[in-house]
Amino acid sequence: MPINKRAIISGALGATASSIGKLALSPESPVPSTFHSYCHIVLNRYYQHENDIGWICPYVSLGTRVVCFLCMIGVNLLMVSSFLDGMNESGSVVGTALSTAANFSFSALYGILFFEEQVPISWFFGATLIALGMYLLSSVTLTTDDDDKTKTD
Repeated sequence: MPINKRAIISGALGATASSIGKLALSPESPVPSTFHSYCHIVLNRYYQHENDIGWICPYVSLGTRVVCFLCMIGVNLLMVSSFLDGMNESGSVVGTALSTAANFSFSALYGILFFEEQVPISWFFGATLIALGMYLLSSVTLTTDDDDKTKTD
C-alpha cells in the first residue's frame, strides 16, 4: 500500500496554519512590527508632516495581522479537506495518527527554522521514532470481513 500522502500533507498544513496564526496573534510577532516600522520610514521619506498622518501606521500593523489571520483560516480549510481525503484513503485511525505525527514534526521544524526555538537532542530521538511509526502506519493494509469470506468461499 502506498504511503498516505494526503494525511501527511494535512499534518503539514495544520502546522503551517498554526505558524501563520502565531505570526498573526503573537505580541512578539515580527510581521506587524516590521510593517509598522516600514510605515514610519515611508511617511518620513515622503511626507514632511508625519504627525498629520502618522495615525495610519497602527492600522497598517493591524491590517497585516488581519491578512495573516485570514491566511491561517484558508490554510486550515485546505488542511481539513486534505485530512478528510487522507481518512478516506486509509481509515480514520491511520489517517488521524499520520496527520498528528506529521503536524508534530512540522511544528517543531517550523519552530526551529522560523521562530529560533531550541530543541534538545532527545527530541530528535523521539522524532525518529515518530517517523518510524508513520512509515509503519502508512504501510498497513486494511482487510475487511468481506475479503475474508470471499477467500474461504
